[in-house]
Amino acid sequence: MSLDRALDGVPFAVDKFRCLEAAKMLAEFKPDDEIFPWSSAPPLTQLTFKTLFISICHRMNWDVLQSALASWMLPDTDRRLPEFAATPPKQIRHLLATYPKKERVLAHQRAAMLRDTAASLLALSQPSGTIHRLLDQPYLDGPGGFYEVFGQIAAFQGDPLEKKIRVLAHDLYRERIMRFVDPENLRPAVEYHLLRLYLRTGRVFPTRPAVVEALTGEPRPARRRLVMLLRETVDQAMRDTAHYAGLDVATLNYLEWQLARTICVSELSREWHPHCLVA
Repeated sequence: MSLDRALDGVPFAVDKFRCLEAAKMLAEFKPDDEIFPWSSAPPLTQLTFKTLFISICHRMNWDVLQSALASWMLPDTDRRLPEFAATPPKQIRHLLATYPKKERVLAHQRAAMLRDTAASLLALSQPSGTIHRLLDQPYLDGPGGFYEVFGQIAAFQGDPLEKKIRVLAHDLYRERIMRFVDPENLRPAVEYHLLRLYLRTGRVFPTRPAVVEALTGEPRPARRRLVMLLRETVDQAMRDTAHYAGLDVATLNYLEWQLARTICVSELSREWHPHCLVA
């Protein structure tokens, strides 16, 4: 069977028994309360900082970028939005001057995205704006909910599986910045480390030889449609695992991401592992 025919069918499936096996181990996890440099700031400041950070967090080590932005933006992030809305590329280059992989700094791209996100936050955080309402009555789904409001920001658009906006929702919930009244509507944020983890553990498996060959053989990188279908299947497997483990999706996502990125190796397409834990 050709790959095209395989992709028109059901190229991946979820092994619910293996999801249950993994869930039994994950259910023992009790997250510690973490303290961050922004933890004592007002909720609006924390929300503003996390949104700016996650809007430009791609192809870059998470911890390095978050630490660099925290040193620049805190403690009065929300009051400095006009400044961030005029961020020049040289500011990004300065913040990441010691980052060893210069090709990933992407100063012009990150500066442009940061300017756009800051401008959007300025509009949304006016005294009668939607951000203040959401901080008072935080909910995820539905008209005027978090996904709809923050989905207006350009940096959170363009990905059908909404990785960045979902990661933002997770961080806001886990760090208790926004206590969403409907945590059952938290959605998995599927990225390359988790794709490989779920394939390795057999919770998601290819159903056709052509799909196996596409994942493991040449040429690489794997085609975009294949990756999207794999992400959709891992999304469902993560929901199943969280349900069986009795964990909210945000906690499961964070736990498995931490586990997966520490064992990141070059098994699949290079586009899926450009910046692992030691990046």
